[in-house]
Amino acid sequence: MIRNKETIRLFAKDITGDIIKDRQEVVVNLRTGPLIMDEPSFNGGKDLGPDPFSAILSGLVTCTLTTLRMYIRRKEWDIFDIHVSINMQQSREPFRTQIFRTIFFGQPVTEQQRERLLYIAKNCPVARLLQGEILIDTDLSDQKNTRAGLGTYPQVDHEATAVIQDYPEQL
Repeated sequence: MIRNKETIRLFAKDITGDIIKDRQEVVVNLRTGPLIMDEPSFNGGKDLGPDPFSAILSGLVTCTLTTLRMYIRRKEWDIFDIHVSINMQQSREPFRTQIFRTIFFGQPVTEQQRERLLYIAKNCPVARLLQGEILIDTDLSDQKNTRAGLGTYPQVDHEATAVIQDYPEQL
């Protein structure tokens, strides 16, 4: 998230993840608690949660809807129902990902509103992130509690790991 042309760190606490031997499901630790992610059965998983691509697309759906809702509320327009449908395709040569997003409004909108709402949707923060230049800086660490990009921080209680250990029959 960039504001006023300055670079800021988006999260106060890293998002972390753990995987257990011989399993596909991953426990992702978010600020609000654990999220189990998994691969679909055709990819060797058990489909216990969203796969990585679904998680990315879900973020775009969520950001689109909340950004549109904030804008509509600020403008005091009578648009109550908003639905977003999203999918993607990838090609190998050249490697390219194309995301398709369709937005439906449950109430009539004027042509001027349509143009503005399309602009707002195309510029929601996650859309800008996905369309912008992304650099992934990956390091290896000898310590589990090494913070991404910032060094070491105090050990965190990973309750999500306990979820897998306490309920292995469900996974």
